Amino acid sequence: MTKINLLTFSDHSRHFKECVYVYPVVSRRAQGVSLGINLNINNACNWRCVYCQVEGLVRGKPDSIDLDKLEHELDVMLEWIIHGDFIITHAPAGLQRFNDICLSGNGESTLSKDFMAVTQIIAKLRKKYQIGSDVKTILISNGSEMHLTATQEGLKIIAENNGELWFKIDRVSTNGIAEVNQVNLHLDGILERLKIASAICPTWIQSCWFKTANIDPAKEEVDNFIELIHNIHRMIKGVLIYSTARNPALPEGDNISQVSLDFLAEMANRIESFGIKVKYYQ
Repeated sequence: MTKINLLTFSDHSRHFKECVYVYPVVSRRAQGVSLGINLNINNACNWRCVYCQVEGLVRGKPDSIDLDKLEHELDVMLEWIIHGDFIITHAPAGLQRFNDICLSGNGESTLSKDFMAVTQIIAKLRKKYQIGSDVKTILISNGSEMHLTATQEGLKIIAENNGELWFKIDRVSTNGIAEVNQVNLHLDGILERLKIASAICPTWIQSCWFKTANIDPAKEEVDNFIELIHNIHRMIKGVLIYSTARNPALPEGDNISQVSLDFLAEMANRIESFGIKVKYYQ
């Protein structure tokens, strides 16, 4: 029987069946199925990264979460994945494995006042389905709320449930951060939050690299990033570097495109020379 509705790398839609908050994707970094949780259904975020693929992104915070609905959706999807035929029916050959439950939506998840409650739901359902160490709980975050007690409490719950934090650092210079993430931040503030977070939960640095007007990132920006990784290597588990797989939704990103696999491999080799784990994806 021919399989239908296969998930693909190029389609990371936040809408699946009748779900509002929960969505499955095939992830390049996961090399399997990732079950996403979107707490930002109003497309609100405090950053505006030029490579963002969220249509209609706005500055702000997410609305209140219907926790009962979110728990029901996650429960149904986990039942389908673990006890049903979801993986075989919807995942391409070679990617038919359940890798993670991932807090990654249409904006910064930790902006939600319900963030900690959602981590409690994840922990509850992991226990219900006896999900083991082969399935991670992942938070993808820009790190902006890591100084808040509620965020830290939620991060502790994630850590207790085979968790990882993927902490975004795309550029190091103030100008680079302003251009790529469209926020006015200094590296010192980012590192203060990274120090807090990495003491609570195993942390990877996640970084996006791309061409602008068909020109590779400046050598100085790359060198600064690699120097930073060397300086913070004791705080982190490793580094994830990647490029844009899909067209950005923002007009600010209409002139960006993928860097080559060789570009990413060279960055990875330089980082690996320090004894730091690196994964890279185009």
